[in-house]
Amino acid sequence: MASSSNGNGNLVDELEEEFQSCIHALTKEESATGVDKDEIKLEVDQTTLKFIDLARQMEAFFLQKRFLLSALKPDLLLKEENFDLKQEIARKDELIRKHYDKIESWKNLLSDQQNYNKPIQSLPPEMRAAGAPGGPGMMPGGMGMSMQNSMQVQQMQAQQQQMQLLQAQQMQQQMQPQLFPGQPGGGRGVGAGGPGGFQQSPNLQ
Repeated sequence: MASSSNGNGNLVDELEEEFQSCIHALTKEESATGVDKDEIKLEVDQTTLKFIDLARQMEAFFLQKRFLLSALKPDLLLKEENFDLKQEIARKDELIRKHYDKIESWKNLLSDQQNYNKPIQSLPPEMRAAGAPGGPGMMPGGMGMSMQNSMQVQQMQAQQQQMQLLQAQQMQQQMQPQLFPGQPGGGRGVGAGGPGGFQQSPNLQ
């Protein structure tokens, strides 16, 4: 047995010996030893149970030593807890820093989008629809936007000139019957004898 082969009864050495026994039982070949599968299985079960028992004894030994250490030197446990807390705080600080970096990148994206939309929102609705992102004739970059704005201003000026010409033509059409009353469709003549007109005065000689 492991305990008889180890005079000092050291748990670490016994655990190591039992681990070697488990490996030897698992790697044993049938043909070389002349042992059947049932015997090999029984040996593996016994060595595994012995290894588990020694592992539990080792765990109890370390728990007992830790309890004694906490009773005799509590400052060591406090140092260990402080170290663990520092590691946890450093990990969370790194996580918070990553979140702040993401927030800054999102803010930059939003500010760029808002600055891009400001010139479009300040224009009239007709020009805003023509200068919306993705509209026809839009060129990338600030140069494209300035050229598009200048073209829109020229279009507005041309529309204003057309409106002024139309208004001038309408005024001429309204003034033409007053200047030529005898023409068809004109106003009422002074010498006409029609209804509502003034009759011609008799010739006084």
